[in-house]
Amino acid sequence: PPAQGQYQQPPAQGQYQQPPAQAQYQQPAQAQYQQAAASQGFGQGPAQAMGAMGAPNMAGLGGGFERQVPSDVSIGSERLRFIRMTYLHLTAAIFAFAGLSWLLMNNETLIKVVSNPVLKFALGGRWHWLAFMGLFVAVGYAADHLAQRRGSKGIQYLGLGLYVVAEAVIFLPLLYIAQLKGAEIMAKGGGDPHFIRDAAYLTLGLFGALTASVFVTKKDFSFMRSGLMMGGVGASVLVVIAIMGGFNLGIIFSFVMVGLAAGYVLYYTSQILAHYDTDSYVAASLALFSAVALMFWYMIRILMSLRD
Repeated sequence: PPAQGQYQQPPAQGQYQQPPAQAQYQQPAQAQYQQAAASQGFGQGPAQAMGAMGAPNMAGLGGGFERQVPSDVSIGSERLRFIRMTYLHLTAAIFAFAGLSWLLMNNETLIKVVSNPVLKFALGGRWHWLAFMGLFVAVGYAADHLAQRRGSKGIQYLGLGLYVVAEAVIFLPLLYIAQLKGAEIMAKGGGDPHFIRDAAYLTLGLFGALTASVFVTKKDFSFMRSGLMMGGVGASVLVVIAIMGGFNLGIIFSFVMVGLAAGYVLYYTSQILAHYDTDSYVAASLALFSAVALMFWYMIRILMSLRD
């Protein structure tokens, strides 16, 4: 089987499900976050405050594969079980992310203890956001390492759970900003834009189409590894420059990042179909989840930019 540590994820940064309630965060603290986002170089206002977030972590694409299975190989019972377990765990991770995100936006206790301190720090300035990103990347690396530990399913599940929690926390400022922008549009007489809901639908639809294309054609996308690595490194550099310079990378960058996330989905799906060790379904589900989260993040940003 391939050496441990070769199937890491792009980090992510990004999930879905129903939009949070519009009233929970409408409290005096919101003015503080709006002013901080506008004044610390994130962009023109709270809707653009997350403009530089989302570059993937490319460490997991650095290794080769010791075993190359032809793309037209028939799927045996062991491989079929692995595929089923991978997508079962991916589904569980998505629902856990959605549920935790909803709680962070609606539960009064969690808002007070977790959400408000996170928002205050993350939107406190460009250097705060850069530190927030760095912490997320570090936690993502640790979670992925745990998910790839052989011989202990408990530790693997700990890694997957830690990653889901980290994604929910990193998404919190973006979801809050999307909520504020939606409330602002409705206050001006427009309808509810449903940024989060529609981004979830688009992300799941695109993910489903990409997954189906790989399973139908059985094409091996291993050749994309180098391109994804270079694209991820370039995106990471641009993100850091944008944060330090206090400017927005814009909607074109968001479209490019959705395309990059789509490449990750194709790549990881083909690895799941033919290359992953059949006992590594927890790590495989984490890799897919990170790609879906990255896509979801930029879908939200695209919808908010289009509504501008």
